[in-house]
Amino acid sequence: MSSRTPAHRTSTTWRQRAGRVTALSATAALGLAVTTMAAPAWAHDSLISSSPEAGDLLEASPEEVTLEFSGGGLTTGESITNIIAVSDEDGENWEGETEIEGATMWTELPAELPGGDYTVAYRVVYSDGHAEESSFDFEVAEPDPEPTPEPSTPAETETDAETETETDADAETETEAAAPAEDDDVADSTSTDSAEADEPVTGDAAADTQQDPGLPVWAVVVGALTVLGLLAAITMAVLRGRKTPRA
Repeated sequence: MSSRTPAHRTSTTWRQRAGRVTALSATAALGLAVTTMAAPAWAHDSLISSSPEAGDLLEASPEEVTLEFSGGGLTTGESITNIIAVSDEDGENWEGETEIEGATMWTELPAELPGGDYTVAYRVVYSDGHAEESSFDFEVAEPDPEPTPEPSTPAETETDAETETETDADAETETEAAAPAEDDDVADSTSTDSAEADEPVTGDAAADTQQDPGLPVWAVVVGALTVLGLLAAITMAVLRGRKTPRA
């Protein structure tokens, strides 16, 4: 009997150990299943998208900032604060009034954002009553600077000055050349008038000159002959009177 006791005890111990391992395995599997099933109930809502997004570099200022969260919607009420704040590097606020519709929250920007870095800070209360505060940054690109006119080089300046000097000289030369031409025209006109005045009056020109008093030539001749005849008659009468003897 004593020879059978060790073998019986060994068999019993192995069975007990196997039973314990099985029980532990079942317990672990049940715990894992419970944990997996309960995980969705323990998870909180969160931010799932935004416009602009975190780290965005925008070429122009956005018109509004929009945040969209998971879950059935945000919890609202008089004593519940859901708000979006937009601030620049100097701490100046740029947000407008916060609006909420379901799980979406947004705020319009009352003015165009200048170039620089901006921070979006928000506080929300989810549908399960859990509140969250967080923030992210985005950037608006600086506007392109206006092109600055390039200063002219000394060589170009000297060339321009020489060109202006040559232009002025040409204008003066043209003015001087035009002035003598006008004087020559006046001198030529004066010379022509003088030459015409100095030319002797001949031919028809002389006749025209003699006829200027208004009497014809024949009238002058007849008048002269008449005067001579009268003078001759008077002379003869006087001579006859002297020759006649006195009684």
